[in-house]
Amino acid sequence: MSKITTQKGFTLLIAIVTTAMLLLVSVVVINIALKQLLIVSANRESQNAFYIADSGIECALYWDTKNPTLISSFATTTAGSVQCDGETIIQTGTQTVPTNPTQLSLIGGGGSANPTSIFSVNFGTGCAIIQVTKSSTGTTTINSRGYNTCNSSARRYERGITISY
Repeated sequence: MSKITTQKGFTLLIAIVTTAMLLLVSVVVINIALKQLLIVSANRESQNAFYIADSGIECALYWDTKNPTLISSFATTTAGSVQCDGETIIQTGTQTVPTNPTQLSLIGGGGSANPTSIFSVNFGTGCAIIQVTKSSTGTTTINSRGYNTCNSSARRYERGITISY
């Protein structure tokens, strides 16, 4: 006598369910990996923006305190010029600062009516906008904004550093 089985195709059903579960787990793992890649990329660009802001601060500090002419480039009585990363920025001219709205760079010589110098530097991997304000009390404030890219885009990161002395 032969035994009649009613479980035909059960192995196929188990194989399909197992494959579907493995596919679901794979999709979830790939989704997590892609999100991690976006986070790592954003962190790298944010870090670049911070380092560019720090480079802007260092440049302004040098030309304010260690200027070879022994006069601050940002003195309100005398126009000056600075050189950062091989780029020379003069007091006024055709160099514009990419603020909103854009303005011409001003380095020193603004008098008491305009004690703020402003300029931008292209560091190759990004840009910095630096403002140096000399107060009547002798305090100097340097505000540097670093950007991971020099053009405005959806993935543009801004980091800033402000120091006073």
